[in-house]
Amino acid sequence: MPEISKERGALRWRPRLSIATKVAAALIVASLLLSACGIRRFLGPRAEPTAVEEEADETLSRLIERAKEDLVQATSAEADEIILVSTEEVEWGDTSLDCPYPDEMYAQMITPGYVIVLESGGTTYDFHTGADPEGPLVQCTEDGTPAGVAAVPTEEPAEETQMVADDVLPRLIERATEDLMQATSAESDAISVVSTEEVEWSDTSLGCQEPNKMYAQMITPGYLIVLESDGNTYDYHTGNDPEGPLVHCTEDGTPASAALTLPTESVGVITMDEGALTLLIERAKEDLVQATGAESDAVTVVSTEEVEWSDSSLGCPDPDAMYAQVITPGYLIVLESDGNTFNYHTGADPEGPLVQCTEDGTPAASEMVEVAIQMVAEDVLSRLIERATEDLIQATSAAADKITVVSTEEVEWSDTSLGCPEPDGMYAQMITPGYLIVLETGSETYKYHSGTDPEGPLVQCNLEADSEE
Repeated sequence: MPEISKERGALRWRPRLSIATKVAAALIVASLLLSACGIRRFLGPRAEPTAVEEEADETLSRLIERAKEDLVQATSAEADEIILVSTEEVEWGDTSLDCPYPDEMYAQMITPGYVIVLESGGTTYDFHTGADPEGPLVQCTEDGTPAGVAAVPTEEPAEETQMVADDVLPRLIERATEDLMQATSAESDAISVVSTEEVEWSDTSLGCQEPNKMYAQMITPGYLIVLESDGNTYDYHTGNDPEGPLVHCTEDGTPASAALTLPTESVGVITMDEGALTLLIERAKEDLVQATGAESDAVTVVSTEEVEWSDSSLGCPDPDAMYAQVITPGYLIVLESDGNTFNYHTGADPEGPLVQCTEDGTPAASEMVEVAIQMVAEDVLSRLIERATEDLIQATSAAADKITVVSTEEVEWSDTSLGCPEPDGMYAQMITPGYLIVLETGSETYKYHSGTDPEGPLVQCNLEADSEE
């Protein structure tokens, strides 16, 4: 047999690795490589938090700090006894932060913020906040109102109010007694108080009107003081100012005499006199000269009549105006010029309201006002169409003469998005008047939504936005 060399023998008898062994070895090597990568990642530079995250963290930290300070003041707890239980980022349904004061109104708009729950002495406290670190923050009770609300109607303010009332009434009784002494020459010890009653008068006459005076139609709190002297009773009507109006009122509901109505000049007295009428006629003539271009000596007075208008419109209301529902004394002055008559309605104040009234019972200037408003509206719409056209030229590179106006429509958008909200935008929930302008170029139509400000918001709204609306 030929002799086998040692080298060949060594190669021949080297043990062969099985497939399973090779697979196991490969897995071990891969595992070691992955571990090494992980170690490198762990030892390598970590990703820094973004500016937005840092800002949010700082905001929340500041709000937590403020909530703790508030709780320290409210409960007298030590700062180190207050524990942060939880925080939650929320979106409140309106600006009340879901914790409204009963008598307040809030903007109906999504308001981002936080719920911060603190604990002190085994009790938890909820704080509702906005997203501004120095903005609104309120401790909210279980009934969904601010913590301070329950503490408002305490007995102390009521006591204080009673003390004020007690000071006011004695002074008013003292003044009424002095007035009655002057009016009847009675001695002070012969005058006694029969009764006092807290009342709310329907106007500033204090329930005791002089026939030729005008009074503000407003609830006026005060007192009814009944005095007695020598078997007769006397009613005094007052306000709640100890030095304010006080009047001795007779059985027929009028003041006993002008001398007894102390400071009633403040209620607004208007007297009718010939001098006032003369000046009002002069003003009416001047107005007619300006309105018609007539010569002043061609304007004659047909008639004048003293009247009481049913409200402050002087019997000639502007359709879009509101008027005080109070009897308003004044005049109806009828002038003539070039065969035409002109009615002027006035008050009793020679320098006060005066209006030329047309046959339909509205001011002669109303037509001109409506025309002026229409002209303004047309100017606004023209400018908005011009801006929409410029925008479309830039967006489509179309020539100006290739763009036509399909339609314009005056609308009221339901919020400040103008009916075209961005998905992540926030908008005030308020009726916003404006226009829908539809333009066309190259057989394509484009919708523009705007407000009523010719230089204000204007947005091209695509079909997607329309369908969302």
